[in-house]
Amino acid sequence: DALTHFKVMLSRYSVGDTVNDPSDHADLAALLSVYDSVLALGEPTKAGCGVDHFEKRWDKDHPGHTACFFVVRTDGTSIDFSTIKALDVATGKAS
Repeated sequence: DALTHFKVMLSRYSVGDTVNDPSDHADLAALLSVYDSVLALGEPTKAGCGVDHFEKRWDKDHPGHTACFFVVRTDGTSIDFSTIKALDVATGKAS
């Protein structure tokens, strides 16, 4: 189950950690690619100018101050990345 896979992955990292396992990075990059591919033309993508790496951080912009993966781009900018939302998009569950 993909949801379980990414939840287990998230739990392996502490807040502030960089995703350093090549397999985890590849799985996150593949999911991000699917997510970005279905965005409307002209809508900004999560990958932006390119993915440098992923990190686990506190997402203070959403209720509950939960931890999630962030995409750190090659230009140094970063944005949160919900694996749950991305999986919904990948499986056609997102509206």
